[in-house]
Amino acid sequence: MKDKIRAWQRGILGAVILLGVLAFIYSNWAQAKDQRFLKTLDLQLTFKVIDIKPNGDHGYGVIFGKIIKSNKPDKYKAVYENEYTFCETRNGKILLVSDFYVYKKNDSVVVNSGLAKYWVYRDGKLVSEYKLTATTDNFLYMHLKGHKYLDFDTYRN
Repeated sequence: MKDKIRAWQRGILGAVILLGVLAFIYSNWAQAKDQRFLKTLDLQLTFKVIDIKPNGDHGYGVIFGKIIKSNKPDKYKAVYENEYTFCETRNGKILLVSDFYVYKKNDSVVVNSGLAKYWVYRDGKLVSEYKLTATTDNFLYMHLKGHKYLDFDTYRN
């Protein structure tokens, strides 16, 4: 009887380890896929933060800014997996879905998707360097669309 219980426990332990390994592999694969998307954008831009629209229960929100310099034409849109807006530009303005807590109004932000990084400058001094990411959080996008945070008319600037 004891041998049957131990065999059962080893089986459970093996299944838990296998699930952990699979979760780790999937996470790394998803991050690599995000990085490939960002690098293919070849996006290099600098903008000034005008407004920040955080999402209440996520680390992400929408950053609205004025473009200072960009290597992309006006009316540019980068959409991840044909569904999730990463950024959109129009009339010298940008909407960027990002982790909102790193920004303050009037910050200057430099984005280089080839390096998958961005830098935040405050009062002319570098305050942070971050890894650029794309997100596929459906609840986040439902919230952003419901509040029209991905609509340029929301910002009236």
